[in-house]
Amino acid sequence: MKKILKRYNEPFSAEVNQSRNKIIEVIAHEKGKKRDCFSFLSSSPVYFDEVTVSDGMIKINVKPKMLNPYRGMGEIHMNLKSGETNSEARMEGVIIPYNSQYLTALYMVIGFLVLWTPLVFAMTSGMYTFIMLVFGWTILPLVLYLIILWNRSRLREYRDFFLATYWQTTINRKVSANL
Repeated sequence: MKKILKRYNEPFSAEVNQSRNKIIEVIAHEKGKKRDCFSFLSSSPVYFDEVTVSDGMIKINVKPKMLNPYRGMGEIHMNLKSGETNSEARMEGVIIPYNSQYLTALYMVIGFLVLWTPLVFAMTSGMYTFIMLVFGWTILPLVLYLIILWNRSRLREYRDFFLATYWQTTINRKVSANL
């Protein structure tokens, strides 16, 4: 099933004017910041607690939150590669618009439809039964398909917010270092 869903992954790349180590350092600094008990009310759409850095690979596991239930669901993987100079890096990544919860829901819907169809035909048959089955077999998979497209667009926005927040934190750190 993951092979079928892999075609909905979206690759991307970005040029960063900082070294690979500096990027990892900034992310580690943001992750290490002490948050107070009301930090979940912040206006920032990016939560650095979701970010995992290992061996030059940045993984962001995005899930809906209580105060932001329409965030999208999935993962963003970014691989850091050295650029042409030591002060440059290249982020090559992929947006994966599904996770294990989506796969579970997909299997449950397919299982429901497979079990539901012979049960309905065993109880009754006729034109209305056929219409009801066609309706079920088109609407439920269509909703699952639209969820993947919607998640991908929301993860695109999250990736852009993450990169913009990263740039903002590096600018703020440079300004405070110069003062």
